[in-house]
Parts: sequence; structure tokens; C-alpha cells
Amino acid sequence: MEDTTQMLREGKLLKITQKIIEGKRERSVPFTGRIIKVKGKGSNMTITVRQTLEGIEVDRIFPILSPTIIGIQIIEETKQAAKRASKKDAKKASRAKKRK
Repeated sequence: MEDTTQMLREGKLLKITQKIIEGKRERSVPFTGRIIKVKGKGSNMTITVRQTLEGIEVDRIFPILSPTIIGIQIIEETKQAAKRASKKDAKKASRAKKRK
């Protein structure tokens, strides 16, 4: 896990698998999205991940060393920061609405 925490940067596409306990049952839930913010160091490190579901953006904050996180898999790396990319997309969408 420590090797992964050093590689986490804004703009990378991740798949985070989290363990959820519901009563006596236990299941794993994947969350795939881009890192938009990395905060803290060491055991206090958190990442904010943004996922788009049916046109709705969902942000989740994950503490990296949480016992509920089963695994973190880096799917894709980008050169452009995720915050800038999402702001550009928002500007394009607002311009398109004004033109119509």
C-alpha cells in the first residue's frame, strides 16, 4: 500500500475497492474515478475521487490507510490535472447552453 500512496497524483484514474459490512453480510464495492485532490501525508493522507454516473458527478473522500479499503488500482495516468480538465468541460457545457 505504501508504494501506491507515493504514486497517487491528481489526474490519475483509479479503481478503489472498499469493503462494506451490512449486518452479518460483507461485500466489496468498486469506485472508479479520477483523483481531483490529494491531501495530507503519511497516515493522515486522503484523496478525493470524482466519478461521473449518468451525467452526475459524484465526489468521495477516501482515507488511504482506512481498514475498509481492500485495494487501490491505478488504471490510467494523465498529463493534465483533473481539476483543470473538469473546469474546461464545465465551461464548454455552459457555452453550449448559451448558444442554444
